[in-house]
Amino acid sequence: MEFRNCWAKINLSLRVVGRLQSGYHDLCSVFFKIGPVDCLTINEDVEDNVRVIFSRTKSGIQGRNILLKALDRIRAAGIAVPPLDMRLEKRVPPGTGLGGGSGDAAALLDYLASAGYPVGRFAAEIGADVPFLLSRVSAALARGAGEKLSPLQASPAQWRVVVAIPTWRCVTADMFARLDEYFHDEWKSTSERACSEARQVFDRLVRGEFCGLLPNDFSDLLLRERGEYRALFADFYRSGAIAWGISGSGSSAFALWNKNDFRGFSTALPWVEDVLVF
Repeated sequence: MEFRNCWAKINLSLRVVGRLQSGYHDLCSVFFKIGPVDCLTINEDVEDNVRVIFSRTKSGIQGRNILLKALDRIRAAGIAVPPLDMRLEKRVPPGTGLGGGSGDAAALLDYLASAGYPVGRFAAEIGADVPFLLSRVSAALARGAGEKLSPLQASPAQWRVVVAIPTWRCVTADMFARLDEYFHDEWKSTSERACSEARQVFDRLVRGEFCGLLPNDFSDLLLRERGEYRALFADFYRSGAIAWGISGSGSSAFALWNKNDFRGFSTALPWVEDVLVF
């Protein structure tokens, strides 16, 4: 029996700067690792099986689980991975912009790599966030579809992070399609400007400076449709956070505190389904 912790991420900035030849959006983002959020238990067995247990939220997985998709891709390349019985204990539901599924897949790849299977090259194919969550770095400037990583220097211990998960979910593909309609392919920023902005924001956070709402192209769209976020952001501000925002394409929101200033966080907002503190 093998155990693997699974990590997730928040986006300290996220700008769409164009389209890639693959059809995916070209991004510039700062990924910051949080967790562990899920736990994966693996046994070799006579057939593949994934049992998913949500420990905090009332959620479910639609369609084929990413762990089984990852095994399909690896075996299709001729790598003879034996059948695996997997138990996945989840705190982070899908549709929250935290890359929880990618973190689960990264944990599986880490297990397979430790067993001697050459699976690292499949990371980006399985999910855009998988390379980062499989890496040993805590923060990175991510470009392309999210697979081109430049590590950033930060100590995870310097911040406390609160993630608020609302009762609604945002399907990534749908959100990018809606963003296309919203911007009409006239993106706010170029790659050069977006990466400069991302580094400036990250440097300010490392220095412990107040930043307020962090840059994310999905924020404009979601704040128009879900004014509830503003009430949560006000709670973050009153509680002493130095920065807050929406992670990925939503739906979760997060805030950062300088560690020595954190006195806990709670909210009475009825649409906040769960609050996680890291």
